[in-house]
Amino acid sequence: MVTIAIISVTLAGVLALFRFGGWEERAVGVMVLALLILVRVVEPIQIGSWRAGVAGLEIAFLLAILALTYTRDRWWLTALAGFQLISVLTHLVPLLASGRHFVWTAVTIRLEVWLLICITFFVGAWEAWAARRFAREGGSHAQDKHRSRLVDLDATQRP
Repeated sequence: MVTIAIISVTLAGVLALFRFGGWEERAVGVMVLALLILVRVVEPIQIGSWRAGVAGLEIAFLLAILALTYTRDRWWLTALAGFQLISVLTHLVPLLASGRHFVWTAVTIRLEVWLLICITFFVGAWEAWAARRFAREGGSHAQDKHRSRLVDLDATQRP
């Protein structure tokens, strides 16, 4: 039952990324769908009790997200990278606590972090939608009655 709920939330988040997102959001959506399929393929790859295949797949996803984070102007990607880093770090628990019962703690944390990642998908879809709307409406606050006197550093630093 929990698995069905998690997969449903994941697919709803990916659909939101595809519907409202730009190419960055759609790339993440494709990566997540690939992750859902490939995790079943690499699950049998284990070293003792350590799920090396799944850990490697999660590391690859983290590196791809970091590459997008460093090249694109999307705040949700930063949050996604942070949550994915937490998920990757939980894969170290079986190596550090060999023979102990902390492995289930790591799995539980990973499930909860995945739900945070899914929530981040919805935030990403909203951010892409808001960026398009802001660009469409002129991207300036000229009509704003309570305009700030602070200088927009992004506008002055861009070529």
